[in-house]
Amino acid sequence: MTPEADCWLHPGVEVRDSPIEGRGLFARQPIAAGTVVSRLGGRLVSWAELRRLIADPEQPYVDTITVSETEHLVLPPRRPNGYGNHGCDPNLWWVGPYELAARRAIAVGEELTNDYATSTAEPAFTMDCTCGSALCRGTVTGADWRRADLRIRYGEHWIPMLLARIAGRTDPAESQASGGTDPTSGGIGVPPQAPTSMT
Repeated sequence: MTPEADCWLHPGVEVRDSPIEGRGLFARQPIAAGTVVSRLGGRLVSWAELRRLIADPEQPYVDTITVSETEHLVLPPRRPNGYGNHGCDPNLWWVGPYELAARRAIAVGEELTNDYATSTAEPAFTMDCTCGSALCRGTVTGADWRRADLRIRYGEHWIPMLLARIAGRTDPAESQASGGTDPTSGGIGVPPQAPTSMT
């Protein structure tokens, strides 16, 4: 599925300071369960091109999510969608390759979060979590998609690449064990403000 050229954010959402980290997305109005809140757009790039973008000192912050074993979506710069913070008990989840919807009803003033583990499988990715949820894992990693508790909690609400891994169709770790190579092993992590959450 080809992404749109730009991002879209629900008009009832605003960016403001977050108790989780930096700035975040907050509901300005009640949002019903199932409502699409964020639609990511941008351009698809290969892992090699993404590595070049991230390594370029002239390049501003790169907002990205994993799309497939060989591609990433790079968002246009300075889109509010990129302020989505991680939460271990999030109120948003994936409902399509580029869409996040309300997992439950969201109240006015509530910060919108998604679980970064549902959109990254980068082996080198690790992030200390300060979400404050009763379900907080303390650390989020690129291997969390293997956790049975998260598979149960999120069901089919993962990016397509991770759904394929969960279904047992692809797992680079198994490929490496059998002598294959992992295209995601380039050391690229998703930055803490990346929209893997809203992103």
